[in-house]
Amino acid sequence: MDKLVVRSCSLSPSALGGAFLLPMPRRRCASPAEPAPLPLRVNDMLFLTEYLRNGRNATRAYMVVHPKAKYTSAESSAHDLLSKPKVQQELARRVQAEGGITKEMVESTLLQALAWANEKHDHLAVASIGMDCAKLAGFLVEKRQDITPPASLNEDQLREALRVRGFIPVPVN
Repeated sequence: MDKLVVRSCSLSPSALGGAFLLPMPRRRCASPAEPAPLPLRVNDMLFLTEYLRNGRNATRAYMVVHPKAKYTSAESSAHDLLSKPKVQQELARRVQAEGGITKEMVESTLLQALAWANEKHDHLAVASIGMDCAKLAGFLVEKRQDITPPASLNEDQLREALRVRGFIPVPVN
């Protein structure tokens, strides 16, 4: 329904019998564009990276990014930082990008499987899960050799490589 608006005219109100009502189409006001959210500060990004890396210990993450901060101030500042909506959005985005898999989730799953294997007296599973737990904790590092096949060189390339290394070719009779 159209809105009725009182309009006045240049004639005197007494000549027209006062103000008169005319239907006017409703104008759509353009809503002011919401400002784009500001990106996180560099320190906030570093805090989030350290927070996710160290097992979600906010105080320790804050102290890594701000090494001169005292423990009590780092504790409250980390809490304040994690309370910011922008930081929470970025944290949710990062966790979702990782597929929701966190170190804590893997640890708890491995420990549950270890308890189950101990109950069932499955010693092979206990040993395997124990090794996985040790690797996750950083106690064991897999040692892998990178074996690359030697490059096959033709005769001219071999002579050039030997010459570069200081070998003098001896003529063959």
